[in-house]
Amino acid sequence: MLQEEMEDAGQADLLPDMKKIEANARHLLGLINDVLDLSKIEAERMEVYPESLDVAATVRDVAATVEALVEKKGNALVLDLADGLGGAYTDATKLRQCLINLLSNAAKFTDGGRITLSVRRQTDAEGDRLVFAVSDTGIGMSEEQVTRLFQRFSQADASTTRRFGGTGLGLAITRAFAHMLGGDIAVASRTGEGTTFTLTVLASAAGSEEIQAVPGTSPREPRSDDHAAQGSEVLVIDDDQATRDLLARFLTKEGFYVATASDGKAGLEQARTRRPRAILLDVTMPRMDGWAVLRVLRADPELGDLPVIMVTVLDEQNLAFSLGATDYLQKPVDWAQLKEAMERFRPKPHDGPVLIVDDDADLRALMATQLTRDGWSVVTAVDGRAGLTAVAEHKPWLILLDLMMPELDGFGFLRLLRTRPEWYGIPVVVLTAKDVTADDFRLLAGQADRVLQKAGLSYSDLSATLRTLYGGGLIENA
Repeated sequence: MLQEEMEDAGQADLLPDMKKIEANARHLLGLINDVLDLSKIEAERMEVYPESLDVAATVRDVAATVEALVEKKGNALVLDLADGLGGAYTDATKLRQCLINLLSNAAKFTDGGRITLSVRRQTDAEGDRLVFAVSDTGIGMSEEQVTRLFQRFSQADASTTRRFGGTGLGLAITRAFAHMLGGDIAVASRTGEGTTFTLTVLASAAGSEEIQAVPGTSPREPRSDDHAAQGSEVLVIDDDQATRDLLARFLTKEGFYVATASDGKAGLEQARTRRPRAILLDVTMPRMDGWAVLRVLRADPELGDLPVIMVTVLDEQNLAFSLGATDYLQKPVDWAQLKEAMERFRPKPHDGPVLIVDDDADLRALMATQLTRDGWSVVTAVDGRAGLTAVAEHKPWLILLDLMMPELDGFGFLRLLRTRPEWYGIPVVVLTAKDVTADDFRLLAGQADRVLQKAGLSYSDLSATLRTLYGGGLIENA
């Protein structure tokens, strides 16, 4: 936000310094989070939560999770699954995180190439094992670089951090997870030819018993007739009890009704029954991690438009936005930042019109006619600049915004809208025919409340859609 305000204020010469500050701050936060993970592992405070899983289905799900990240640099992701993979009984979250780390790493160091994830089952004197190999056609490494690879705070060489970023702890954590799952990780690489990481884990976690997840609970259960809860309930999905309690206490104090779930599967069940105003979602959880939850939500026609804010220790913003996250907060949570993010989801009195900002005259007329017929007060604008003028003049309670417009597009409109404190809380629903990319989601994060595709929207049901999103009553025409 500061960078955007500097640019708008004509202080573009300060932007390079601000970007350096931001990059260093994010690097430091990622480093701290990775150190905390390693400290937990060394102190034996990080537990293994084994569960039954289908190996092939898990691998395909991981591939779907990272697909957009891989394709961003023009790479192709190939799956090579051997016959007879069957099932496994291991910590699905840690296994998924290992594979995501390796695939993300391969994508980082490969441009316009191929990344292959091969999986086979191996039975020998040491037991039944699963062998995962992640191969890429990227820049590769020398023998000397490989020897330093799993050392903490170390990357292939000093130039790696400058070119690609990272803390130098990701592979150390991946190897630690592999050891916790009864396996190990190895690497083979040649400079200029590519790299192959081989992860081996036990197919069945040794000496462990199946763990039943604790069902989700809610600290404040609103009654079905509790009108105060309509449009103001937030669902917190996190496996850590202390985090759930802290977030619930903060959000309740801020005037939201809060429901909680202790894992991804319980969270999805609550999302379907409660239809919350927004979801705060952790990533590393037993039974079903946050990436899988986000993918299921975005693929569900009924739940696909729910705002989802990722709240996690992981530094995986690119992956989150590629999967359609609304916003991204890193733990430890900055409460002021969370309050600002949640302000857009707070129910507000409907004392203004709905503003439609779209350059398609026929579509504007269609939406305005339908909403007016259903009792809403409506004003319209032909592009982003006219939209800003309309906001100042009419003070709308909600904005329906197209992205691709002349003069000032939807992205520019949102950027300028959110720089005005008195306009920051106005909900914005993006209605677009554009194929929204991961980069688009990153630009919309923290700016737009919902992103809906025009192609999948029935304009005759637009009024009902707005009521569902915002729990609102009608605005009577004067």
